[in-house]
Amino acid sequence: MRFKLISVLSLVALALATGSLAAADKAGKGQQGQLGATIDSVDIFEGIKTGKLEVRVIPKDSTLCRITIQNKTDKPLTVKLPEAFAAVPVLAQIGGAAPGTTTTSRQPQPMMGGMGGMGGMPGMGMGMGGGFFNIAPEQLGQLKVPTVCLEHGKAEPRSTMKYELRPIEEYTQNKAVHELGRMLGRGQIGQRAAQVAVWHLNSKMSFEQLAAKELRFANGTRQPYFSPQEIRAGMQAVAAAVAAADKASSSDSASSAVSRN
Repeated sequence: MRFKLISVLSLVALALATGSLAAADKAGKGQQGQLGATIDSVDIFEGIKTGKLEVRVIPKDSTLCRITIQNKTDKPLTVKLPEAFAAVPVLAQIGGAAPGTTTTSRQPQPMMGGMGGMGGMPGMGMGMGGGFFNIAPEQLGQLKVPTVCLEHGKAEPRSTMKYELRPIEEYTQNKAVHELGRMLGRGQIGQRAAQVAVWHLNSKMSFEQLAAKELRFANGTRQPYFSPQEIRAGMQAVAAAVAAADKASSSDSASSAVSRN
């Protein structure tokens, strides 16, 4: 009788233990399902192309823009942000010039910026950062991004102008300009130094011309557009960007040679 009682108690204990283990295993798997759920990753330009993302570029002026990124899917997305990008005006939105006048100054300014040092998930405190941006299903996130003008002499960007985000490679093949966009996005150079450097490299303006550029006011007074310190910082930025571009080109060439061999 005693043996049977012990056997029954053992079976009951074993059943309880098995049930507890099964419950714990189920709970563990549930937690893993929540924490380890696969989140789709998409490059921002690929997301625009496939319709997963809707992206708008809203310039404040030539120095700053707001970029909104809307997740058009029913799943969370991790968006890969571009290290450097061009923001190009949609010319169809701009009225034509009057007959007999030049259109150069009337055309809106294309811009450049970088988002390699940005990222996150607004309001959630759990963003990845470092050039990645988490967006919940059917939600919209936004970033404020420093920018520079790409073409000297064209109209100042404003919020009423329609812009499109493009890969910087579609605008220019100058790799030193690409590097300036990356440096600006990472916070390695300031906006004013970046503007000096971009106008020097992309608009072919000498540093002397940039130093002589002036702001003219309605009361007849003038002041330099760039300070001497900004010109010097721009010169240093050009040197750093050209060196980085040359190093990247040399590395690419070496990699190609190894691949051929």
